[in-house]
Amino acid sequence: MVEGLTIGRREGPRDTAVKPSTTLELLAREGPVEVTRQHIKAGKVFYLDEEASWQGFEFVYVISGLLALKQGEGEVPLSPGDYAYHHGLAERAYFHVREDTELLMVASPPSFQIMRDEIVDMMSLGRSVEEKDSATEGHSQRIEELVVATGELLGLTGEQLIVLSHAAYLHDIGKVSVSDAILNKPGPLTDEEREEMRRHPASGAKILARKAFLKEAAEIVLAHHERFDGTGYPNGLRGEEIPIEARILAVADAYDAMSSPRPYGAVRSKPDARGEVTRNAGTQFDPAVVTAFFSVVEAFDA
Repeated sequence: MVEGLTIGRREGPRDTAVKPSTTLELLAREGPVEVTRQHIKAGKVFYLDEEASWQGFEFVYVISGLLALKQGEGEVPLSPGDYAYHHGLAERAYFHVREDTELLMVASPPSFQIMRDEIVDMMSLGRSVEEKDSATEGHSQRIEELVVATGELLGLTGEQLIVLSHAAYLHDIGKVSVSDAILNKPGPLTDEEREEMRRHPASGAKILARKAFLKEAAEIVLAHHERFDGTGYPNGLRGEEIPIEARILAVADAYDAMSSPRPYGAVRSKPDARGEVTRNAGTQFDPAVVTAFFSVVEAFDA
């Protein structure tokens, strides 16, 4: 080895953090500099912080894939070989991942640690739900990309889409407080059992609110079983009283639940599930969200 030179192999980063949509690899840390490789799946949104929140250096180089930097009503595409870094950034810059993307980031510490801690927290919470209710395994991952695409189609931007993504991934976290007998019951629930199940949005919101970066997602989780006609729970919100993110999540959650194996009902075909959701537009679901959601589903299935 040449003195003063460190060589790293692809299979041996110094530290990693992995969740289904994102992989972080810390390649090097030396004094005031960290070098991180990131793999991010299409459909995600991330940001560089404004100077008021983060005064360290961040340089992002696109190795592969396609990003779109939101700028006013438009966006600036970033493809392999393009890069971005900030100096006196007045407000957060949001990047939409249009294709599976690999990035190289050079940043000031503790940039990697902050991102790693959030991923570890998310994965720990997500695993706790899947261990409790195996029938939901993969459910949150399936709807996460769909709800973000639907939100963008309906005009949500930046932080709203990130919060929606977090809420989609963790919307069932409150089920950790529901008994196994109820979660795995193959037949109809009793009134008492149904009441216990209905407490899971509030329980989930309390769990998420303990994490500063998930407090806004907690509000969406709390409301994702409200109904457009005001007969939902826990607070009987109606129409636009329900956060738009929760209205989107409600549609995606119901559609995937109907078209995926569950202990309490037969799997419906996607056309049947779509028909059921459409029939409930205006009562259970926001009609505008239903229309946008299925246009996204059609695009994904094309």
